[in-house]
Amino acid sequence: MRIHLLDEDSKTISGNFTAEMLFRQSLLELDIAFGKQDVKVDQVRKVMCRFFKDQFIKSVIYDESQRFYKRKTPKEANKSQLKEELIQKINRIGNQGKHAIMRMHHPFWGRMTYNDWNYLVWNYIDNHLSDLGV
Repeated sequence: MRIHLLDEDSKTISGNFTAEMLFRQSLLELDIAFGKQDVKVDQVRKVMCRFFKDQFIKSVIYDESQRFYKRKTPKEANKSQLKEELIQKINRIGNQGKHAIMRMHHPFWGRMTYNDWNYLVWNYIDNHLSDLGV
């Protein structure tokens, strides 16, 4: 419901993060979880992030993942399409529960449990939705 409240041009108060950025980055994480996206992360960042995974994921205090890897997203996808795709993928998790998660190894964070995925997806999206005012 909160995602539906977002305007396509919503921005945080500081203006550094937009609804479109939330859609793209959240879709990246969900695609990784669903086994539909592979990303390449350099070895130094892999080691660093695996060491601090619990602190980063559980507190959502981490640099935006976009800085470290990029999602191969079609340029023609507009904001409303991204918004609907995100809602569908969140509903997939809601309907299928842990069975929606197909990959237990994240290329950036390393070995993941279902709880890790839960913390990552929920905290990340909740944190940014709050910043966007919904």
